[in-house]
Amino acid sequence: MERRQIGLKLAMDRLGLDVKVETFDDRLILQKAIYLAQAVGANLGYYYRWYLRGPYCPAVAEDGFAIEAELSQGMDKARNWALDAGSAAKLGRIRGITDVTPREKLARKLELLASVHFLIDRRQVSGKDPMEIAQTLRRFDKLFTVQQVAAALQEMASNGIIS
Repeated sequence: MERRQIGLKLAMDRLGLDVKVETFDDRLILQKAIYLAQAVGANLGYYYRWYLRGPYCPAVAEDGFAIEAELSQGMDKARNWALDAGSAAKLGRIRGITDVTPREKLARKLELLASVHFLIDRRQVSGKDPMEIAQTLRRFDKLFTVQQVAAALQEMASNGIIS
């Protein structure tokens, strides 16, 4: 495992999530969890761009496959490492979301949160208006309602992901 992969594994561990890439939802959870981890200040070294299901980073996918391959062979180089206290605390903001969301709903929820955050962060919307964000998401074929966007904004604000 390379250093960046170790960081990814440690971040996912802190979020209470396994590094899994077997299903599409597994890969979506990995992508969006790491996006949100970086959004709260965990510097993991990944660059995201917009893709079909929101923010996407090819390197996260590659690293996820590499980590899962090593773990399937009984190797876990990350077990000898630990996150610094600051990063662990920052990731705790997201852990509050991942802990309370049932696994079968987690991919969709993280997709919504990461997509809304990305639009705001990259100034693709003028502010935090749920109607404008929902309309922008619709232009990208993301069918989230105004109510879902408003709930996502509230959840991110209450967990310190956005101000």
